Amino acid sequence: MSLKMHRDIVESIERGDAGELGMGDAFNFECDDRCMGRCCNTIKIMLDPWDVEVMARHLGMTGKDFLEKYCEIEEDPYTKWPYVKLFDAERGPCAFMLEGGRCAVYPARSRNCRTYPVGRAVRFTPDGGKEEKYFMVEKQSFCFGHGSARQWTLKEWLDDAGSLEYYNRSDIYFELIDYVSGVLESRRWMNERIARMIMPFLYGPEVLRAKMGIPVEDVGHEEFYIRRIKALKVFLAELAAGFGFGPLVKDDEGEREDFNLMDRVKGILVTEEDS
Repeated sequence: MSLKMHRDIVESIERGDAGELGMGDAFNFECDDRCMGRCCNTIKIMLDPWDVEVMARHLGMTGKDFLEKYCEIEEDPYTKWPYVKLFDAERGPCAFMLEGGRCAVYPARSRNCRTYPVGRAVRFTPDGGKEEKYFMVEKQSFCFGHGSARQWTLKEWLDDAGSLEYYNRSDIYFELIDYVSGVLESRRWMNERIARMIMPFLYGPEVLRAKMGIPVEDVGHEEFYIRRIKALKVFLAELAAGFGFGPLVKDDEGEREDFNLMDRVKGILVTEEDS
């Protein structure tokens, strides 16, 4: 889901067009064999970096190979940010859908697949906080799940799906996009070349580990993900300043101290310290 889609959903909820769910609110839902797999067919399934990393590891693939085999990259028209989506799912059956509609990567399924029919939108505040909204996504005509007698509270549903870990990871990513698009004005300078430069930070942890000599034994997957996003934020802030955007733009009163940006990025990836 793109940043603009997030904003549109939040605004829709605030207008009262979509019902908001609280953690204690209950709803009925359970997947039904009669429609199994239909929701995985001809649908746009957006993936964030943590989705790709978990699915790729589950399949024994690198993030780069996973993108090349299963994904397509598109540019968000508002932010110029590169987003990833599952290629086959948008044009027909999802590549991971087995006969009978079951999912071949179910334990590692993406955040959006994991939480359906519950949706979530998040908005980041200037003070570093965030506001999150949960809602039921639009009911599909073919779905029998809503007619189930199985009842859940929102918290039970999220806990059962293991969703909160995925939300925490995706929030780190979307907060970065919010910063890059809002503060750094990425739509003014982001281009295809820069998008290619940031892909290893987002979807190629194996590439960065190899270049920096950071084995999984020293820095686990979750921690390295956090460091990659932090390093990318530093990298893009400096890059934006070179184009004349963002808080690091030099003014006439003086120059910032010289430093090697890549050494600074490496320091964050290796030790999490920003020198």
